Amino acid sequence: MQSVIIKANELGEDMSTYTIQNSFVSVTIDEHAAEIHSFFDRETNIEAMWQGDKTYWAGRNPILFPMVGKTWDGILHIQGNEYHTGNHGFARNSEFKCIKHTDTQIVMELCDSEETLAQYPFHFRLEVTYTLEGKKLDIAYRIENRDICAMPFNFGLHPAFNCPLEKDKTFDAYRLELNQKEILNNQEVDVIALDKDALKKTIIIQNPRSTCTKLTDGIHGVQVEYQGYPWLAYWSLMHRLFVLSHGTHIQILRRMKFRLKNVKEQYY
Repeated sequence: MQSVIIKANELGEDMSTYTIQNSFVSVTIDEHAAEIHSFFDRETNIEAMWQGDKTYWAGRNPILFPMVGKTWDGILHIQGNEYHTGNHGFARNSEFKCIKHTDTQIVMELCDSEETLAQYPFHFRLEVTYTLEGKKLDIAYRIENRDICAMPFNFGLHPAFNCPLEKDKTFDAYRLELNQKEILNNQEVDVIALDKDALKKTIIIQNPRSTCTKLTDGIHGVQVEYQGYPWLAYWSLMHRLFVLSHGTHIQILRRMKFRLKNVKEQYY
């Protein structure tokens, strides 16, 4: 089943949210930033995604492109020119276009424009495909260099989840479970407690061996699968949400297409 809701953005332009659902879950994607606005379990009435409460953090699930973080001076220096893109690039604030919407799939597209060229001097196409199967949402990212020269870029993801997932639970009841042991504080671990101070500073794993992280209390949880990312970061603020970030090193694209291996989010 699919549905579309039309609304206006801050500039008064019509934007849409698109929903795909089955008997287990419903997923809603917004054209603004191509963000997941909802991953809702229809059986338990649990919303997995952070809802962007400005009291704590207004973000939701930003796509980080063409920068992850920022440069040392906050400026992109390309071919002798300076460009200002803002922290984590412009995709997180851009208006995507839905180019496909079926009962099980939503495809969003962002292409270069006068606005992006002022921040990043390359012609590109960024495509995000969301495919729902059971309680699993498969997400694929495709970046295309449409220029005649090499195109350097960073790419990363910043999905945020509710924690706790249930109102009668506490933040401390949850933990992170990894499918491979990682080195953290000079120890090998595959379970990470949600230490509030450490999460506020950000827990970072470089060149992770794991390809799956679960945020769980042992009963319900969110599972994120990923491949090919050299950095994993776990972050939380005010003990209301949990953010899992994964990013790439700089890539150089030469008139070709770059496809990230699928990211999969699953609720259980």
